Amino acid sequence: MSDIGGIFTPFDLFLMALVAGSPGAVIGAIAGAWRWRARRVVGALIGAAIGFALCLGAVLVWILAIK
Repeated sequence: MSDIGGIFTPFDLFLMALVAGSPGAVIGAIAGAWRWRARRVVGALIGAAIGFALCLGAVLVWILAIK
C-alpha cells in the first residue's frame, strides 16, 4: 500500500506535475506558433496547453500502466 500522501504535500505533487509536463509545453508552443502563423502568440499558447496535457497524460500512462 502506498503512502504517497504522507510523504509529499499537495504543493509538491503540483510541482512534480509541472516538471513532468513542461517538455510537452515547450514543444507544443513551438508547434502551435509554427502551425498558426497568422496569430503566433495565440497558437503558441494553445499549443503549449495541448502539449502540456498530452505530455502529462503520457507520463501518467507510463507510471500507471507500463512501469
